[in-house]
Amino acid sequence: MYFCTNMLPSIEQKKATSEGYFIDAKVAENSELIGRSVEANGLRHLESLFLVEIVRKGHLISPVSPSEVIQCSDRLIFCGEVTKLLQLGQFTGLEIFAEKNGTLNSNLTEVVVRQESIIVGKTLKTTGFRALFDAAVVAIRRDGEQVSGKLGDVVIRSGDFLVLAVGKDYKTRTNINKNFLVLSGVEPESRINGWRAWLSIGGFISIIVLAAFGILDLLEGLVLLLGALLFTRSLTTNELVRRFPVDIWLVVSSAILLSNALVNSGVVVTLGDFIGQYNDPSYVYIALIFVYIATWLMTEFVTNNAAAALMFPIGYTIALGFGVDVLPFVMTVAFAASGSFISPYGYQTNLMVFNAGNYRLNDFVKMGLPVSVVYAVVVLVCIPVFFPFK
Repeated sequence: MYFCTNMLPSIEQKKATSEGYFIDAKVAENSELIGRSVEANGLRHLESLFLVEIVRKGHLISPVSPSEVIQCSDRLIFCGEVTKLLQLGQFTGLEIFAEKNGTLNSNLTEVVVRQESIIVGKTLKTTGFRALFDAAVVAIRRDGEQVSGKLGDVVIRSGDFLVLAVGKDYKTRTNINKNFLVLSGVEPESRINGWRAWLSIGGFISIIVLAAFGILDLLEGLVLLLGALLFTRSLTTNELVRRFPVDIWLVVSSAILLSNALVNSGVVVTLGDFIGQYNDPSYVYIALIFVYIATWLMTEFVTNNAAAALMFPIGYTIALGFGVDVLPFVMTVAFAASGSFISPYGYQTNLMVFNAGNYRLNDFVKMGLPVSVVYAVVVLVCIPVFFPFK
């Protein structure tokens, strides 16, 4: 893999930052960041947020060196996912504009500036934005172009994406639809601290230990912990619903239902009878290869759980048809379902890297094909050795 990295496209920070939201934060007089470098303050290790610029006394510092020392009244310009902005709250004296007005913890709203909006061609300072819309701009994004400088000094253009922290009267304002296209609500991801953090970590470890010693059932323990987190407001029902992986559950559930349908309809039995006619032991290894290839093809387009759920009964039936131990076929399905290297769509991590790295499908094919071949050879050679057919 190391020698093939030159085959991948280089990721330019400028292109990456032009696609993220820009967040402006001011270093207050009492900030713990003052007098320490960017690296020492941990500003380079935030999740999905990147420090791209520093505005200091009218001068722009970009790119920002890790050794750059933070000074009082610096404006730190971050770029990235706006849902991660509450991470900045861990730094004492780092102020976001909307936070000073007490609206940052409310639901955020994402809007697009209309062409006929009265704020087009003006800065946020000169428009009196809060008075007009009872909202504060938390972040801004402009497709195809990097936004630079302090948020209040950016000249607004039509088509700009804004994230607003809205006040109580926001929904009653009649000028919202005239100036913006409202896209959706944005819920910032919060972090738990103090005793709630200890409750979450300690409770999880305790349940694992109790389940390991057979004192408490794992599922029951996790349900009790979930109830405790909801009761103590360490977790909200809205956050629980938002984080629930509905799409993954839908795919896996559909695969399991399809697997049961294959069994109940007699397709698996028919397949077993067909294989029973050709149960020559010399073909068992060919059947193992067939199971691997079929599972591998599925896992490249659906999730590994779905591929395993679909192929498990088939592999199990093939093993019974040959009259051999089922474990080699079960392990083949398990390993093949985890062998998604060529396609970005079969595995969630692949898809995350696909978007973040600006990769193309042929990049995955160039890098993943040799890995898949080597992986398949190793699996198909080793499984009969470590898991004999008889």
